[in-house]
Amino acid sequence: MPQRDVPLRFPGGAALLADHFPGAPRVPGSCLLEAMRRSVEEAFAPCRVRAVRRARFRRFVLPDEALLCRISTDDSDGAAPAELRCRLLCGDDCAAEAVFVLA
Repeated sequence: MPQRDVPLRFPGGAALLADHFPGAPRVPGSCLLEAMRRSVEEAFAPCRVRAVRRARFRRFVLPDEALLCRISTDDSDGAAPAELRCRLLCGDDCAAEAVFVLA
């Protein structure tokens, strides 16, 4: 299964972290999902994400953590993929994962 890796980091000084959670900031799940969507669309341009078939958040992501967005697809026939899987990794630990349907 071919894969592509995209490094990601959410800066600790980002305004969105001020209220999520005060005194113990965590990156919101909606931001993680959006970062995965953008990574997919950049890696597979001009394809666009049409839907999220499944998403799972496995642990909190801390500001400034080094993440790797691993995008996997089964495009063994060379055709553009209809869907693919994304995993946000922190080392060997999976923080979040989603399956995206492409248009």
